[in-house]
Amino acid sequence: MPAPHPLPAAPSCVTGRDVSVVAGKQRILDACTFAFPAGMLTCIVGPNGAGKTTLLGLCNGLVLPVSGHVSSLGQCLTGRSAPELRKRIGYVAQWRIIDPRQPITVFESVLSGTYGRLGLFRKPGKEQRDLAGKALDDVSALHLASRPLGHLSGGEAQRVAIARALAQQPELLLLDEPTASLDWQARREILALVGELRRKTALSIVMVTHELNALPDICDHVYCMKAGGIVWNGRTEEALDEALLSGLFDTRVEIVSSNGKPVVLT
Repeated sequence: MPAPHPLPAAPSCVTGRDVSVVAGKQRILDACTFAFPAGMLTCIVGPNGAGKTTLLGLCNGLVLPVSGHVSSLGQCLTGRSAPELRKRIGYVAQWRIIDPRQPITVFESVLSGTYGRLGLFRKPGKEQRDLAGKALDDVSALHLASRPLGHLSGGEAQRVAIARALAQQPELLLLDEPTASLDWQARREILALVGELRRKTALSIVMVTHELNALPDICDHVYCMKAGGIVWNGRTEEALDEALLSGLFDTRVEIVSSNGKPVVLT
């Protein structure tokens, strides 16, 4: 098993020191310390119930710790600072079915991503409409602009959700299992889109994912979580290790080579 690396020395978009989160009587995160590199794509992996989504929620203040310290984009995250910081942070939740009767178009949905920076009681103008159009174009979904939001497939809906986050002009993009519940073709397309954002933009991206085989193509740094703790972090090429992943998921994992690339088999 590879030894865990020290926290990255490069500038970080989000850092946490001895962070614990409690919900009711249950401790969700226990004394977690982390530093997600700025300008890179960090993936958080681990079994269900490990605390991955909770860790992601700490990055924009949707989750607040009971102890420890979290800093996001250079600012201490508190209940008071989080609303302003969220204007600089795009967040894409897991895909859920949208009511087809919802009276909103794809363009209107993406345009709503500009409202945070625009401010209360101000109507979006040409600048905001141009941002929405560019965001749709960036995710190859401009042709969907006039489509009712509830009439999209799962893959299309996730593209639009990412476009809405991009229209916000974020400095940090958070993705919570963007391929969950999608078919294999849609999963492949969304992962390719995320990889393209990583290559073509200066965004800092933190993504929770179960797509282990996609890590070498899109990810720079990996955090492994289990039972509310961070058990390993390091470079992507070292994360695909049989002993590490077998212990992480409590099942036998085999790494084989296919066309020169590692493939995870369970």
